[in-house]
Amino acid sequence: MRYREFTADVVVVGAGIAGLRSALAASGRGVSVLMVSKGAAASPAVIGFNAPVGAGDSGDLFYRDTSAGGGGLNDRELAKLLTGQAVGVLREFEALGFSFDREGAAYDLLQPLGSSCPRLVHQSNRTGLATMAMMREELLRRQVKECTGLTALDLLRDRHRVCGLLAADPLRDELWVISAGAVVLANGGGSGIYADSTYPDGIAGDGYGMAYRAGASLLDMEFVQFEPCRCIWPRKLGISTTLLAKGGELRNCLGERFILKRYPGGEGTVAKDMLARLIALEIKAGNGSEHGGVYLDLRMLPEKVLKRDHSMYYERFLRAGIDLTTERIEVAPAAHTFMGGVKIDAGCGCGVPGLFAAGEVTGGIHGANRLGGNAGTEIYVFGKIAGDSAAEYVQRHGQVAIPDQERRMIDERFGHLHGRDASVVIQNAKTLIKNTMGTYVGAVRCAAGLARAGRIIQELAIEFKNYRAVSVQELTQLTELKNMILTAELVVAAAHRRQESRGVHFREDFPERDDQHWCKSIAITPGAASYELTTVARNGVICAEGRRAEKSRREKI
Repeated sequence: MRYREFTADVVVVGAGIAGLRSALAASGRGVSVLMVSKGAAASPAVIGFNAPVGAGDSGDLFYRDTSAGGGGLNDRELAKLLTGQAVGVLREFEALGFSFDREGAAYDLLQPLGSSCPRLVHQSNRTGLATMAMMREELLRRQVKECTGLTALDLLRDRHRVCGLLAADPLRDELWVISAGAVVLANGGGSGIYADSTYPDGIAGDGYGMAYRAGASLLDMEFVQFEPCRCIWPRKLGISTTLLAKGGELRNCLGERFILKRYPGGEGTVAKDMLARLIALEIKAGNGSEHGGVYLDLRMLPEKVLKRDHSMYYERFLRAGIDLTTERIEVAPAAHTFMGGVKIDAGCGCGVPGLFAAGEVTGGIHGANRLGGNAGTEIYVFGKIAGDSAAEYVQRHGQVAIPDQERRMIDERFGHLHGRDASVVIQNAKTLIKNTMGTYVGAVRCAAGLARAGRIIQELAIEFKNYRAVSVQELTQLTELKNMILTAELVVAAAHRRQESRGVHFREDFPERDDQHWCKSIAITPGAASYELTTVARNGVICAEGRRAEKSRREKI
């Protein structure tokens, strides 16, 4: 197989905020950087980020809110970095000329659900877009090369060290073999394994699969946050839950504000995980709206809330023919953010020399649930840390040549002709995964549903295990599918293992939080032909009583 060759000191996979921050940090340390991305990123939807700059707020209070939101499962060191460096990000951007909205001399702070006080700094509701534009301009000035439309397939290794990246350009039917001293994964989470998601379809576990096959462990994969209020009718569109804190109301088909039965303070006082759960249970009880959701009414809000503070959403709906100031919409939970992901240390290292990660592809920071606004803080803070660490690694250790064995393995991915249209078969398998996860592994779970999902996913894994590609385009599709299968399998396995409800993980058969037995994270460690599930206490100690080796990844759960 012929392929293009490229060399860079640091390769950054992903071009959202975490990737851009990583590339900026690494290039600022004098190393060459190449950015590789499919083109899809969730970062443009970032409204702002949390920083403790309001009256009565503090770094300590921010940390306590983050830990409480995470159900006590946050990695303490990572959570301290998140909350301790947020103000530094704010000051850094202001020094570069970036302006955040103010009310007089004070910041115009929004209060995300689950936070004890207003904390979200923002520039209108386009903070993500604006900061990305600022960083891109600086990267262009530094002449950092970015290759869009390239799908990262796998990490290349020299023994135990990462030494490059295999990528594909499916449109040109061309492979890229990229030599690198270090690689930063910043290619997002896995919400694309669900039929209903708030993120672009291509964000479906690529980073998890790449890191896992390279030998990295994954953490907290059962914790998938569902955005409570994705519009499902009259159009499928995203909308911010911060509007509930401004006075938005949810009603069932009977006209009842059903949230008040549990939370007299109203919708704006409920954390995202609980809100998604209550909506899902209300729909399951038969009290849903005409099209399978519940009704969201924003008509009572002051016009400035919609037209100024949340103009991005207001205008998006207006372009779709929906005026939120005069019409109510139907909403339902949709897969949003993965709490879990690649296990990292304080330097964003993944336990594999030369491999670093930042953003939603990582796990451990948020624990069992992520506070609204903390996703923004995370990608700004840890994106920089990952880029700095990758550059330092290259400067200390240099590069090594890609071994001949790795190049031979590239060729082994091709040559198996299936006798049927593989693209159709692969797409059908992706659809089956999405529907299975939505049906059995959503905001409300139980043992029977998880077992059913596990069997379906395992059958797909067996079916596609020995597939080979006949083209680069087919190889790209097949690799994406295998990443989806692996991601779904690990989510199901961890969700089945955690026999309690905590954060965004809710088991109908284990509805209570169980701190006595489950104040610990589930780590997944890859093996030659299997994976191992272990439990990690929040002091970082392996809990021997919770240790269980999976004899086979295909074991029925």
